Amino acid sequence: MDRTVSRERPELTPGLLAALGLVGAAGAVSTDLYLPAFPALQADFDATPAAVQLTLTAYLLGSALGQLAIGTVSDALGRRRTLLLALGVFTATGFAAAAAPSLGWLLALRALQGLSGSAGAALSRAVVADLASGERAVRGVSALIAMMGLGPVVASPLGALLASWGGWRAALLGLAVIAAAMFAVALFAIPESLPRASRHPASARRLLGNLGRLARDGAFLAYVLAFAFAYGALMVYIGSSSFIVQRVLGASPFAYALSFSLGSIAFVTGAWLNGRIARRLGAHGALRLAQLAAGGAACALLVLALAGALDGPGALWAWAPLVCVFTAGCAAAMSDGSALTLGRAAFAAGGGSAALGLVQFSVGAAASPLGGLWGVDTAVPAAAGMVALTALGAVAAALGGARERRSPPAGAAARAPGAPRGGA
Repeated sequence: MDRTVSRERPELTPGLLAALGLVGAAGAVSTDLYLPAFPALQADFDATPAAVQLTLTAYLLGSALGQLAIGTVSDALGRRRTLLLALGVFTATGFAAAAAPSLGWLLALRALQGLSGSAGAALSRAVVADLASGERAVRGVSALIAMMGLGPVVASPLGALLASWGGWRAALLGLAVIAAAMFAVALFAIPESLPRASRHPASARRLLGNLGRLARDGAFLAYVLAFAFAYGALMVYIGSSSFIVQRVLGASPFAYALSFSLGSIAFVTGAWLNGRIARRLGAHGALRLAQLAAGGAACALLVLALAGALDGPGALWAWAPLVCVFTAGCAAAMSDGSALTLGRAAFAAGGGSAALGLVQFSVGAAASPLGGLWGVDTAVPAAAGMVALTALGAVAAALGGARERRSPPAGAAARAPGAPRGGA
């Protein structure tokens, strides 16, 4: 399955970025497409809201483990072969999840879905790191995250339509069909970006040694946390948004899907703008601006929730714009955090992406149920979680910048920070 290409290393063209963005959206589509079906899933299995949210947690836990294994192994086997194998499993488990006979089976299959689907994000990032560095890498990752963010724009309304037609099973069946399309795109449009000469030996000791080297890099760990906390804040919003809009605000499923799509469009816009802002402010300055935007919007939502101003359908007009600012800030923070993280892992991009994904989805899995801790009648826990995680991300980014000023990036001797490895 490991198709050779005519050149040693392909260029990071807009077409390749589009293909990487599609397969990288596996995680976002897997969470967002069936969110409108949460109430139907709860009714079908007579489960609590927290139990339904565990299907999201199971996916995120599987993704955390999958990122660690898949990203690290790809440093030895190559990106393409690893990606195709994982997406094949992702497609098969998608069809199985749509036929799950119980909530327990669904939890197990969602975990396996997360394990295999994590390859999309992990290996898309690794391919960008293989082919670009410095400012090109920031622009490439920003474009990648923007294209990944397009998934929820389509996924949430599609999920609402499928759920209204055939319940949660129809929504998950739609996800399986999308997974099959991702496999086809990877098969025909994504070449190998890691030449055999650049691969690490297929030795557990060597691959684990790469992770150990990264674990000793304080700046790398801080940037990983800055990225992961932005993602965790986003997952608090995503995990609770369906219940808040439909139960607290009293809006219809279609109104929820529309508001969620607006937030998704803002996410794409934030990532797209970040690539341009980073040209002027640099990745560190762009990251601080993104965290300020996300944190400010989250604080405003918390104040409104505490004041009781997020009750009733009329509150949707306050909720939607603040959510748009919040998701745009999270997208930009994730773009900058990802680029800064991979800049410290030039010697083992797959392992760096693996560690990034492990922490990302571990934080996301822990954060996603926070919004439902006090039931489904208040937005306070969700807003408080969004504020806290955004603040933690800002602290982590500051620590990363301080550590980076005291020590050069890992592998800096092998490649200058701004040296191009391909076009973006």
